[in-house]
Amino acid sequence: MMKQYLEVKKQCQDQLLFFRLGDFYEMFFDDAITASRELDLTLTGRAGGNKEKVPMCGVPFHSADTYIERLVQKGYKVAICEQMEDPKMTKGIVKRQIIKVVTPGTITMEHAVAAKQNNYIGCIMQQGNMISLALAEVTTGECMWMACSIKQMEEKLFDILSVYTPRELVIETLASSQQLRVKRFLETRDWSCTVTAIQRDESIAYETLPVAYFSAQAVEKAKPVLACIGVLLKYIADVMKSEISHMNLLIAIDYTKQLVLDAASLRHLEVTQNVRDGGRKGTLLEVLDHTQTAMGGRLLRKWLESPLLSIGDITYRQDSVAELVQKVTLRQDLVNILSRIFDFERILTRIEIGTVNPKDMVALRESLAALPTIKQYLAQAQSRMLKQLATQISVHDDMHTLLMRGINDNPGTVLRNGGVIRSGFSAELDEIRRLAADSQTILQELEATERERTGIKMKIGYTKVFGYYFEISHANTKPIPDYYVRKQTLVNAERYITPDLKEFEVKVLTAQERMLALETALFATIREDLQQQIAAMQQTARALAQVDCLVSLAVAAQKYRYIRPQLNTERTILIRDGRHPIIERFMKSEVFVPNDVQLNHNDHEILVITGPNMAGKSTYMRQVAVLVLMTQIGAFIPAKEASICPVDRIFTRIGASDDILTGQSTFMVEMKEVAYILKHATMNSLLIFDEIGRGTSTFDGMSIARAVIEYVESKVHALTLFATHYHELIDMSDKTTKIKNYTVAVKERGKDITFLRRIIAGGADRSYGLHVARLAGVPESLLSRAEVILKDLEAAETRPCRVSSSKEVFERNIDLFTNPIIDALLSVDVMALTPIEAISFLYKLQTEAKEGSGMK
Repeated sequence: MMKQYLEVKKQCQDQLLFFRLGDFYEMFFDDAITASRELDLTLTGRAGGNKEKVPMCGVPFHSADTYIERLVQKGYKVAICEQMEDPKMTKGIVKRQIIKVVTPGTITMEHAVAAKQNNYIGCIMQQGNMISLALAEVTTGECMWMACSIKQMEEKLFDILSVYTPRELVIETLASSQQLRVKRFLETRDWSCTVTAIQRDESIAYETLPVAYFSAQAVEKAKPVLACIGVLLKYIADVMKSEISHMNLLIAIDYTKQLVLDAASLRHLEVTQNVRDGGRKGTLLEVLDHTQTAMGGRLLRKWLESPLLSIGDITYRQDSVAELVQKVTLRQDLVNILSRIFDFERILTRIEIGTVNPKDMVALRESLAALPTIKQYLAQAQSRMLKQLATQISVHDDMHTLLMRGINDNPGTVLRNGGVIRSGFSAELDEIRRLAADSQTILQELEATERERTGIKMKIGYTKVFGYYFEISHANTKPIPDYYVRKQTLVNAERYITPDLKEFEVKVLTAQERMLALETALFATIREDLQQQIAAMQQTARALAQVDCLVSLAVAAQKYRYIRPQLNTERTILIRDGRHPIIERFMKSEVFVPNDVQLNHNDHEILVITGPNMAGKSTYMRQVAVLVLMTQIGAFIPAKEASICPVDRIFTRIGASDDILTGQSTFMVEMKEVAYILKHATMNSLLIFDEIGRGTSTFDGMSIARAVIEYVESKVHALTLFATHYHELIDMSDKTTKIKNYTVAVKERGKDITFLRRIIAGGADRSYGLHVARLAGVPESLLSRAEVILKDLEAAETRPCRVSSSKEVFERNIDLFTNPIIDALLSVDVMALTPIEAISFLYKLQTEAKEGSGMK
C-alpha cells in the first residue's frame, strides 16, 4: 500500500495528498506533519518497511470537506485520492487515483467562500514587452482579461490585482525580474495569494482553447491575451478534473469605460474594506448593500470597485433606481420575492462539476419557482434597464418541473443516505422502496396466494442460514407441487422454497443497496438534464443579480434620504449640503453637519483646506470622493442637490503608515503615493491630498506641499482637494484664480474650542494644536510648558533661534516636574522608615527632581 501511496504522491509534489483508506483520508510523511500542525490532528505512525514508523494522521471521509476548507484557506492545495474499486469485490490492493485537486482559486464548496464575495484565480503571462492577465471566477463562470506593457505593471496590473484580490495566481513565461516584482507586490498586500509557476506544454495550442467556452465576439476582442486565457482554463480543468463548460462569460477590463480606483484609494475611502481590520463593517458597501441574494451582493461589490465613466451608462442605471424609488409597491414586492432566491449561480457550477448535493437541488427548485412572479413584477417597469433585464430572465418551466417531479421536498444533505428521489418519479425505485418498507405485507400476500393456489396450510418463516421458506406440517397430506424445493426436514414438518419466494428474498435482502444505487443513478440523470440548460440559467442568474443591485440602491436611497445627482459635461462638481454616507450612519449622539463643495476648472480647480486636527477636513475630502464614486455607479447620494461630471480616476493620499515589510518610512510611503498620483492623474481626475509633507521637517514639508500644489495647478489641472496644517500656503490663492482657500469653522471660548464642522471660505491663521491636545486630555502642566515653547517659536521670525532654558522652565513650571515627587511624599509613611530607608528615599526624590529639571 505504501508503494502505491508513493507512486500517487509523485503526481502532486506541491500538494497535500488525502489518501483514501476505508472510511478515512490518511496523510503520510511531511504531509502528515503539516496537516497535524495546521488542523490540530494527532500525529501517529504506521509501518512503512523501515525500522522507524512513517508519520501519519487522518480525518473521517464524511467530514473531510471541513478539513480541506481549513487547509485551502491557509493557502495549501489539497489532492484527493479516492478508491476506484469496492474493497469487498477486489483481491489485493484497491485501485486508487486522484479525482481532483482543491486549490484556493478553484474551491467550490458551499461554505468555503463568502456568499457575497468573489473568489478569483488569475494567470499572468509575458509575451515580449506585454503582460497579459486573465482572471476567472470558477464558482460563477466568469472570466476577465486585460493587457499592459511591462512599464505599466504598477499602475495597471497591480491596481487590477488590488481590486479583484485573487486567491491564487498562475504564472507562466514571466521573466524572473517581473516575477520578483509580482512577489514583492503580493507580500505587501493584506490578502493571501498562492502563487504557482507552471511550464507551458508546447504540444498544446493554448490560444485556441477559449473558442470552446466563449462567444466568437468575445474571443475576437480578446485576441491579444487568448494564450493567457487558455493557460488558465487548462489549469482549472486539470486541477478540478471535470468539465468546466459553465465558464462562458468573457469580459474585458476596459479602462475607457470604468473609473479606475487604485489600491490606496480603495483603502482610504473604505469602499469595500475598512482600514482597521479589512472587514466589511463601516464601509460604503455595508451602507449600500440591501441586496437579498448572494448574486446581487457580489455584483454590487463589483459595481463599487469599477464605477462607470459614460454618462449614458450611468443614466441607464439611474433611471431604474429612480423608478424603484418612486414605485414603493414595486420595490417592496421585488424585495420580498428576491429574498426567496438562493445562490443558484454557484449551484449551477456545482451541477456542472458534479459536486451538487440534494439540498442544492431544492434551493435551485425554490429559486426557479419565484421567477414567474419576478417577471410579472418587472412587466410593470418603464425604465430601459429594468425592461431589458426582464427579457433576459427566463422562467425555465421544464427544469422546475423536472425538479418538482424528481426531488423530495426535504431530502437529506448527502445522497448516500437515500430518501432524495420523490415517489412516482421511477416505478422501479418505488417497487424497491415498497419491498423495503412493506416486506411483511408482501410476505402475507405471497402466503395467501400459495394457500389459495395449492390448498395446503402453510406458514412463512426465516432463518439466517436458509433465508425465507414455506413450512408445511406432516399432518398435511395433500401432494406438494413440483416447483416446491425441499430445504430442510424437521421432526413434524418440512421447509420448502419456491421461485417466487426466492426472488422476493433476493429483492428484500438487497433492497437498501439497490435503492441507494438507483437513487444515485436517477440523481445523476437529473443533473445531466440540468447541465443542458446551465448557460440559459446562468443568464437568468446574472440578470437577477442586476435587478437585486438596482433594488438595493433604491432601498438605500429611500431609507437614508438620498437624492438623484444630475450629470454634466462641464467638468464641474457642485454639491449642496453633502453628507458622508458612512459616517452619518454610524454617528450615535451627534447629527452629521452637511457641507457644500464647488470644483471646476475656472475658479475652483484647487481647494486648499486649513483648520485644526479633528475638525473634519479629512472627512470632508473623503465625502466628496465617495459621493462622486456613488454617482458613477448609478446610485443616489446624500445631499440636497448635486451636479457632477464623471471623473476618470480618483486618487487619494490620506493618512500616515509605515511599510515595515519593505523598510519604507511613513514619509517614503507618502512621497511614493504622491509621485504615483502626479504621474498618472489627468485633468479629468479627482485628487485628494491630506497633510502632504508632515512626515519630515516643517520647512521641508511646507516646501513640498507648496510645490505639489503648484505642479497640479500648472501641469495636471485636475480637480483637487488639498488639506494642510501649513496655513502659510493660503497666500497661493493670491497668485492664481484657480486656487481657493477654505477652512473649518471653529468657535473659541478662552482656551477651549468647539468644532462646528462647517467648511467655509477663507484660511486658518493657526493650527489650534494645543487646543486639540487639551481636548484629548493631555495634562495641563504639559500644555503650559508647550505654550511657553510656542510663544518662543512664534517670536522668531524665521527659524527657531532660542527656546527657553530648562532652568527657566523649571522656575516657571515647577509644578510640572514636581508632581510625581509630591505624590511620592504624600504616599510615604515617614515614621515607618528606618534611617537608611529614609536616606535612600530622599536620594531617589532628588534624582527624579534633577532629571525633571534637566539638571545633572
